[in-house]
Amino acid sequence: MEGLRDIKDIVEVQEYSFEILLSTALFSLILLFLIIYLLKNRGKKRKKLTQKEIALRDLQNINYKNTKEIVYTFSQNAHYFLTQENKKEFEIIEKKIEKYKYKRDIPKIQGEKELIQKFIKGIKWVK
Repeated sequence: MEGLRDIKDIVEVQEYSFEILLSTALFSLILLFLIIYLLKNRGKKRKKLTQKEIALRDLQNINYKNTKEIVYTFSQNAHYFLTQENKKEFEIIEKKIEKYKYKRDIPKIQGEKELIQKFIKGIKWVK
């Protein structure tokens, strides 16, 4: 046995496979949560309001203390919601508020304000 010098004692080998498995699993979970978060929030950022939705928002947020704002906002946005049922009502209101347009000094709006409010409340939302 003295002639066999190349056989050595048992040496302990370091094994890192458990640590590699844990770090790979942790990295995969973080990556999975990041992908889910990005996909979930992607739709919220891309949703843009349509012209009709903007018009409805503007009509509902009219400042009824400012006559010019009432008249111009209504004139610009109400036509998006015209149907056969409310077309005549819209034309009547348009004729009544015509006197408040295109002038520097205008009187306070009178009964037309209630007609405009009634028209806006009667709007049916159809996409």
